[in-house]
Amino acid sequence: MPTVREVAKEATMNSAQMLCKDTTYVPSEKLNWRPMEHGKSVVMILSEIARSDFEIAAVILGAPAKKVETEDCEELKKLVIQSAEEVCKAIDSLSDEALEGALTMPWGGVFPASHAILLPASHMNYHDGQINYIQLLLGDTRFHWIEDSV
Repeated sequence: MPTVREVAKEATMNSAQMLCKDTTYVPSEKLNWRPMEHGKSVVMILSEIARSDFEIAAVILGAPAKKVETEDCEELKKLVIQSAEEVCKAIDSLSDEALEGALTMPWGGVFPASHAILLPASHMNYHDGQINYIQLLLGDTRFHWIEDSV
């Protein structure tokens, strides 16, 4: 049976890869398009994910977070993967005792560590749904997720 660490790491990397792949279905000229005033573009979503994952890894490691200072979609996709890898390294660094404790997230929320290590994957899945919705709003009605898994 997989451990919570293994599940969290696999979910984190799978979510990062799926999110980055799904951006490829958005036309390049629409990567900065926002569906409404308060909506986020694909580039904004990628930037938020990379920043958030670096911050969560930093919380776990007790280190400063890497900064995200680009708005280039291809660079941001690389940073999303890199930040997910950082999260996985941070998860590996947690002792069993620490995993039974709590972690205070960058936004101030306190979570059991065994739940907090699943937040990056959950956050990426949430934003992947937004990217899928942007695709739909732009007229792409294909269900890429199932097509790519068969």
